[in-house]
Amino acid sequence: MADEIEFTGERYMPSIDGNIYLEHMHRYYLAKGFVQGKEVLDIASGEGFGSAILAQAAKSVIGVDISEDAVGHAQAKYGSARLSFRPGSCEAIPLPDASVDVVVSFETIEHIEAHEVFLKEIKRVLRPNGSLIISTPEKEAYTIATGLVNPFHVKELFRREFDTLLSRHFNYVSMHGQVIGFGSLIAPEGQPSVFVETNAVTGTSTSGIKTPMYMIAVASDDAAGCKAIGGFFSQDIQSSEPVLKRVEFEKEEWFDSVIDDIDQISQEVKTLQNVNWVSRVSLLKLLRRLVYSRLLYKLSKSKRFSERRRKRFLNSAKKRDPMLLSGRVSEFCENYYTRISKNKELSANRSIRNAKGGLRVTAIVPNYNHEAYLRQRLDSIIAQTYPLIDIVILDDCSSDGSRAVIESYVKKYPERIQAVYNAENSGGVFRQWKKGHAKATGDLVWICESDDFCEPDFVERMIGTFNDSSVMMAFGRIEFVDASGSYMDGMGHYREDSEPGIWNSRIVRPASTWFSGGFGVKNVIANVGGSIWRRFDIDDSIWETAGSYKIMGDWFLYSVIAGGGQIAYEPAALSYFRIHGSNTSGASAQSKPEYYQEYARLMASLKARWDIPAETVSKFLSVCRNVYENAGGVSGATFDVLLPANELTALPQTNLHVLIGFLGFSFGGGEIFPINLANALRRQGVMVSMLQMHTEDDHSDVRRMLHPSIPVYTANTVRGIGIKKFIESAGVSIIHSHIASIDAFLLEEGEISSPYIATLHGSYEAMEINKRRIARWSANIDEFAYTAERNLTPFEGLGLPETKFKKVRNAMPLDLVEYPKSRKDLAIADDAVVFCLVARGIDGKGWQEAVAAYMQLRSRHPDVPMALLMVGEGPVADAAKVMAAGDATIHFLGYAKQIHGIYRMSDVALIPTRFPGESYPLCLIQALQVGVPCIATDVGEIRNMSEINGQQAGIILPNLSNNDQFVAEITGAMEKILSPDVRAEFAKNAALAGATYNIDDLAVHYIQHYRAVAAARS
Repeated sequence: MADEIEFTGERYMPSIDGNIYLEHMHRYYLAKGFVQGKEVLDIASGEGFGSAILAQAAKSVIGVDISEDAVGHAQAKYGSARLSFRPGSCEAIPLPDASVDVVVSFETIEHIEAHEVFLKEIKRVLRPNGSLIISTPEKEAYTIATGLVNPFHVKELFRREFDTLLSRHFNYVSMHGQVIGFGSLIAPEGQPSVFVETNAVTGTSTSGIKTPMYMIAVASDDAAGCKAIGGFFSQDIQSSEPVLKRVEFEKEEWFDSVIDDIDQISQEVKTLQNVNWVSRVSLLKLLRRLVYSRLLYKLSKSKRFSERRRKRFLNSAKKRDPMLLSGRVSEFCENYYTRISKNKELSANRSIRNAKGGLRVTAIVPNYNHEAYLRQRLDSIIAQTYPLIDIVILDDCSSDGSRAVIESYVKKYPERIQAVYNAENSGGVFRQWKKGHAKATGDLVWICESDDFCEPDFVERMIGTFNDSSVMMAFGRIEFVDASGSYMDGMGHYREDSEPGIWNSRIVRPASTWFSGGFGVKNVIANVGGSIWRRFDIDDSIWETAGSYKIMGDWFLYSVIAGGGQIAYEPAALSYFRIHGSNTSGASAQSKPEYYQEYARLMASLKARWDIPAETVSKFLSVCRNVYENAGGVSGATFDVLLPANELTALPQTNLHVLIGFLGFSFGGGEIFPINLANALRRQGVMVSMLQMHTEDDHSDVRRMLHPSIPVYTANTVRGIGIKKFIESAGVSIIHSHIASIDAFLLEEGEISSPYIATLHGSYEAMEINKRRIARWSANIDEFAYTAERNLTPFEGLGLPETKFKKVRNAMPLDLVEYPKSRKDLAIADDAVVFCLVARGIDGKGWQEAVAAYMQLRSRHPDVPMALLMVGEGPVADAAKVMAAGDATIHFLGYAKQIHGIYRMSDVALIPTRFPGESYPLCLIQALQVGVPCIATDVGEIRNMSEINGQQAGIILPNLSNNDQFVAEITGAMEKILSPDVRAEFAKNAALAGATYNIDDLAVHYIQHYRAVAAARS
């Protein structure tokens, strides 16, 4: 049998099940009944299965396809005396004139531009009164209604266009519709009948299919050759695509629930296993515990003590007896994991779930002369139960056999491992970390030192913590091992000394809390391989600062990565820190003053970032003093000189942590502006985090606008922590809200201790909030920043001081990325006047009014080339599509990221908004920034926004409630701006106005406000 050809989506393969199988097979089986005893051409025959069906009834069939590979495959698989295949184009069919009785063309015409040429070729090869059976998607149902674009379709047709095209070439056309549906079928026996479709919801009946997905036409110059065809292509409902998808969905839901429960139980079991210390304790320590517990047992039986005292001895003995429960705990843990790992169904579904939507991890392995340990390191990464891990190995000019080891792994796993070899030694570990970080492509970064290793479930145990968008990094339980990989005691004490009593359970808490506690006392991530971070571009200055430390650069780096977000600790995720001859040089460093100066410098850095309490600084100094004394001191320098306690304790917090509250990652100026401001504040060195009110309408493209170093707390996360507790534990310096629902969420419970600024984008007036609530919130809001005078309306009559309100100009970052399609791609002439509307597809934004005005303009000036670009999504956008159907000069581009790029290929920005909450539309800023004039309604601050030096950068429309009058105003303005001279003058003003909207300048302005408000509070 011929080799199967690859399914690319361009042509159907019979191995593909579901709705597409029903659609294609039904057409061919209907056509089979039509071609009995006739000579047939199947144009664009593809894989050949359809031609083979036709050949079961036809006298002969020739399949023609443009792909020689498809033709070769079809000939080898289906070729026979009655069926042959040959290469050829539908625009130049390789058959003589009048050579076939029937031409079959299913799903072909939409793939080409030259429809007329194709139909002429069909007429040429057909015999007189021959018939054409042809199908194509109905554009309204297939593309416009679904919003899906088939990349292989060049020119789709509406029903009337298809009918008109065929009628130009054939005298008779019989049109049919095809759609996949579920319902009850009633048919007469032994006699034909009229097909009637009845809608199960409305009860209305129509002759034929009311809304077909595909059109099928039979065309001929002979009425007898144009008969109707129809029928039911049956399939058991249990085998249908919707049912199978539902079954699969319910099965996935069930497995997700089960796996979530198992994962939670597994974490508890792993913790139990980890804290079952007997399996790892030294023999001497074990004997001491045994002797002590046996003594307590004897004392519990002694009559010399009271019964109450004897019970206390017995309880103490049971608690300390290392043999009582250890064996049974270990046996239970091992049996549990064995049963779970052997369950193939659970394992397969966990892998499927992870592979579908899981975060990708890049493991970075910096190596230098660790040939002895490198295999175990790489094997421990490759053996991870979490599947979405790629590996970057960086060798820093090793002089041992490391390179041969690396090459062997790259050869074995070429799709997973990338090797990078330095031409010369980098001279520093952070240079290698930086290099690997730059090559990482995953969502998360895992730096794995080449002499360490971990348990196979290390990543899987920690990956779930990153489902919380506020978690910036996570670390697991790190344990010491010796050069041979055997367990060494010590890390448990290390952790307990930093912050006692917390290390046996999962912990997720803000970085401020961590560094005000144990992480401010010791570097609790003692080995980088025990941690995973979110990947984002780390500034060169941060890498340079980290590299300037000899010992504590990783500690500093962790503080920057965590920022205003949370750090998760997962004790069930176990990694091993190998202690061997090459990494025990710290002792010599501890006798030098530079070592302790690094401690002082590190604490100064942490204190600048967070308000670390004096108690933590004292514990930190105590740890440092122990190191100093154990090292025998430093010649010529006392500890108090190297680490002056009073000076370190008195250091103030100088960095700001700004919490920006916004609605969510959805379309709209009030949502996108806070994101752009957060990015700009980050560029100014401010620590920023986001508080997201709603997550239901998140759009991934909007989410990607936010720099990935900025953590996002959801309202549910904050609610779970407790609002006041969260603000304190996260070390928030300033709250900056951008929507009234954030103010309601944070302030309804009472006084907030942090300084508070609220920027008004129109939500107060749009939401019609009760004045008593506004007055209550205002008592805790230090300053209102407003963009438009209308923003102040809700505060009238409250008696608030004018100084509480500051007018602030909005801004946007300038995006230099071009839109992926050009005017030429959209079939827009170079000399056309291009109007562009960018807005959410909701009521009040002017979608339908813009279409109506543009169509009026087109009717008045049919000779002027013009086009209308409509950018955005939503129900009103869909309604506007229906209005514009059939006008090829109106282009609905859907959601687009490159708004500046779209404006750059436009001539005029249309903003015919009458939206109730409109105040300071960001789309107007974007247009002005690229020198595009506007036609915009006089609402909110639009008139002031578009004015520069007393001149307007466009035409400002009156805000009329009468829709017909409003559309007439838009049409008149569009007509006026058709003049090149008028556009040129407005464009000059637009460029001048656009230069005033710099987001980085605005960020600096807000930082001044933050510090002023904070100073006033203190």
